[in-house]
Amino acid sequence: MNGCKGKENGMRMYNKLPGIRSILYFAVTVMATAWLMIALNIIFFCVVAYWYIEYNPDYIGGGEVMEELILTDSGYALNSAMEERLRNQNWWAMLLDGEGKVVWSFDKPEEVEDAYSLSDIARMSKWYLRDYPVYLRVWEDYIMVVGQPKHTVWKYNLEFPELWIDTVLKSFVWMVLLDLLWVLGLAFFFVRRWSKSREQARIEWVSGISHDIRTPLSMVMGYSDGLVDSENLTPVERQQMAVVRHQSIVMKELVEDLNLISRLEYSMQPLRVEKVRMAALIREVAAAFLGDAKEEELEVEVEISSQAEQSWVKADRKLLVRALRNLFHNSLQHSKQGEKVEIWLRMWREGKWCCVSFADNGTGYSMEVLRQLQSRKKKRTVANIRGLGIVYKTVLAHGGKIRFENREEGGSFCEMRLRAYELKK
Repeated sequence: MNGCKGKENGMRMYNKLPGIRSILYFAVTVMATAWLMIALNIIFFCVVAYWYIEYNPDYIGGGEVMEELILTDSGYALNSAMEERLRNQNWWAMLLDGEGKVVWSFDKPEEVEDAYSLSDIARMSKWYLRDYPVYLRVWEDYIMVVGQPKHTVWKYNLEFPELWIDTVLKSFVWMVLLDLLWVLGLAFFFVRRWSKSREQARIEWVSGISHDIRTPLSMVMGYSDGLVDSENLTPVERQQMAVVRHQSIVMKELVEDLNLISRLEYSMQPLRVEKVRMAALIREVAAAFLGDAKEEELEVEVEISSQAEQSWVKADRKLLVRALRNLFHNSLQHSKQGEKVEIWLRMWREGKWCCVSFADNGTGYSMEVLRQLQSRKKKRTVANIRGLGIVYKTVLAHGGKIRFENREEGGSFCEMRLRAYELKK
């Protein structure tokens, strides 16, 4: 029942993990929404422009009327074409002399006076005449007044101080910049939140898969342990069971590494920080490997300065042990055929840093592995640098520095730096 429950949980985690289709859907949705908004804005401005053209009357200036006005023996007469044009638009016109009297008019409303003072002329030039929007044109000692029907034109003179206009323009620029920053900040917030949800979903998915694998794997390891020592099996069968047990242990380590490197990649591995004496930890790990190796298989040389001997670091002890063990495993797996594996461990103090170097006489790192380890990209979970990736992310998770390279004499080299503190006497 527990196995089935774990499987269901893993499937739920898998379904939560956004894939490429989700990312493409998100991108297409954003682009489609943006293009739709642009299209709606263009349509709106086109409709407004059409309405303006549709409702904008054919403007007739006072100069045009004056050009078509002819002085005859019986008085002024207007060209028939201009009369037709004014009549079609329901416009009217009148001519004032130097004393403000009307000397000629065309379709002038009855409520409009026949004489005007200077103040009346000044007022109508700026506002309205009896609620009629009018336009004036001076011609020698005469003034041509052309009027439109009431309630057809919004006619007001607007005045603003130049200092105020400058302030408004500057404020507008700052408002645009603030709006842009606000939009960018909002976009960054949602993208970051969406990215974190994806990262969390990935961590949960990996944890679910790891749980699903560990459950049957534990059963395989348990049965294989019992069968290896069973007297009912032949020597060949016991050897095969030993291989199954060994490969089960390898699979268990792979699952643990997958889970750990996934959490370290997104800084979700909780660090159980404590005071750790690096000198003692290095000797402990080196002694463990020397105890498990054959006499002619491994040689480890440890050199620790007196100042480093009295230093400690704030770190997760288990993670540091795991990182050092991974370096040892890497050296053992990539040793030269038929040669003894030689490892040199050095530890020293350099200012505020506790420095640890790890070197061997193996085949060194391939160019592809070095390229991935030296890359500035966040993701380094490629299979061929799984163990070294844990070393890299462990050091960074503790706020340290790390570099990988190959030795000129042959073999690999790794230097780690962690913040050091002095032991109190």
